[in-house]
Amino acid sequence: MIHVGQLAGDHAAQGLSLEPGDGRGDGHAATILGAWHNAGVEVFFLMMGLWLVVAIALGMRRPRGFGGAALRARLDAVYGEPHELARVSPAAFPEADLEFYDRARTAFERKSYRWLADVEDLTLTRIYPQNRTFLRLFVDAGSMIRASVYHLHPRGIVLSVLQLVQLYPRHLRVIELVSEIQGVFLVTSNTHGVDRLEPPPEARIERLALATPLDDIVKRHEQRITELLRAHPERTPVHFEGYEDVVASIARAHVAMARHRQKLGGLSRDELERLKGRPLSASEEAFLREVQGKGD
Repeated sequence: MIHVGQLAGDHAAQGLSLEPGDGRGDGHAATILGAWHNAGVEVFFLMMGLWLVVAIALGMRRPRGFGGAALRARLDAVYGEPHELARVSPAAFPEADLEFYDRARTAFERKSYRWLADVEDLTLTRIYPQNRTFLRLFVDAGSMIRASVYHLHPRGIVLSVLQLVQLYPRHLRVIELVSEIQGVFLVTSNTHGVDRLEPPPEARIERLALATPLDDIVKRHEQRITELLRAHPERTPVHFEGYEDVVASIARAHVAMARHRQKLGGLSRDELERLKGRPLSASEEAFLREVQGKGD
C-alpha cells in the first residue's frame, strides 16, 4: 500500500471505442478512487473532477448530510490527507466492465505499452463507498506516457445527481494518458463534456469525445508531446520506469490539484455558474459562500 501524498511531499486494436457496450465482465470487483475526474485524486485529474461535480450537485440539492459546509468537508478530506493506493484484483469488482479493461489492455500492449498494476484509491473509496472502481495502469515503451483506464458506474443518488447536472452516461469508460514535462502535466482523455471543472495551471488537458477509439487518443497524445517539445526543446519529459515512478507522478498531480482547490476556496464562482449554466441565484450564492467558508 502506498500513500500518495507522502510520496509527493518528500498499433492498437482498431475501433476500441469507449461507447458503452454489453460486456459486463464476470469477475467480482476491485477498486479505486473517484474522479467523479479519477481521479484517484487525479489521483487523477479527471476522475476527481467528476466526483467533485457529483458532490457539488448533491450540495446544491441539500439532502441530509450535504450543503456547502458538508461539501467543503469532503473537499478537505480528499485534498487534505495522503491518499492510499493499493494493488487490487479485478475479481473484487462484480459490477466492473472487465471486458472493457481487457480490451484496453490488449490494445495498449499491441502499441508496446506495459501493464503495471490494477489499483484502488482507498481514500476515495472510503469517501464514496457506493461507487468503487479500479484503475488499470500502463506505461509506454518510451517511458514518457503513463496511461490509465477505468469504468465508472454511478449508482443510487449519484446517478440521479448526474442526470440533474446533465451528465447522462450511466457508464463512463475512460481512457486517460498523461505525460509530465518539467512541471507541466499533459493530459489527453475521452471526457469531453463530462469534466466541467477548472484544472490547475500545471495541467494542460485536451478532452476528446467519449466514443473516441483508444488508437486515436494515443495518436493525439503523441502529437501533443511532439508539439510541446518542439515549442520548448529545452524541456525534458519525466521518465516512468515502473510502478513507483507512476505513483510518484500521480502524487505530484495530487499536490497540484490540492494547491489549486485551496486557492479557489474549494470551488470558484465560474465553476459553479458553468455547472448551473446561468448566473447564480441568491440561495446558490449562499451555498458558494458556505463552501468557501466566507459565511453570510
